[in-house]
Amino acid sequence: MTLAAVVTAAGYGTRLGSTLPKALVVVAGEPLVVHAVRRMALVADRMVVTAPPTHVSEFEAVLAGLPVAVVAGAPTRQGSVAAGLAALDLAAQDIVLVHDAARAFQPAGTMRAAAAAVEAGADGAVPVVPVVDTLVAAPAPDGALGEPVDRAAFRIVQTPQAFRAAVILDAHARGGADATDDATLARNLGYRVVATEGHAHGLKITHGADLAIAEHLAALEKEHA
Repeated sequence: MTLAAVVTAAGYGTRLGSTLPKALVVVAGEPLVVHAVRRMALVADRMVVTAPPTHVSEFEAVLAGLPVAVVAGAPTRQGSVAAGLAALDLAAQDIVLVHDAARAFQPAGTMRAAAAAVEAGADGAVPVVPVVDTLVAAPAPDGALGEPVDRAAFRIVQTPQAFRAAVILDAHARGGADATDDATLARNLGYRVVATEGHAHGLKITHGADLAIAEHLAALEKEHA
């Protein structure tokens, strides 16, 4: 059994306000995708990064020397994951981690826990963290505040999401085209996907303000290296 990984990095970072693809934005002297791949290399036996088709050569340059192949992604995340899966040449018994380069500081222990849940018998596993904010339903048409929602009943989904290779391949072949993540594709087909413990460092770098958090996490990593 091999532990393989797809690291999705094909987004253009519009919400981040960058002229570069998000994964090429530099944090603590290195692009986000380098941070993500270096951490994933502690866990996965082989790995593919999906890059924007217009920037494949730039990704190959910044990732030179790391144990990863770069392939062109697609306009959608689902399409990019499918391209990465195709490049991995998977065996049915392999375990696959599907990760976002934007979650570049997810600890390796969190990744291993998701993979271990699949190895123990689950079809898939997803790291989750509790909701800490107060939640309300969407505002009414007149702008009135929505009703409070019990946050204890909800969790925030992170990556990497782990799957048996046969499951993730089937999910992308038959699971539909409107899912926001791979676990939803698998669950649409009746597969058993379990929750594992996520980590605060696995937040998704999305907006410009998140870069300050990323710099802090990179500094913490250097302190404990």
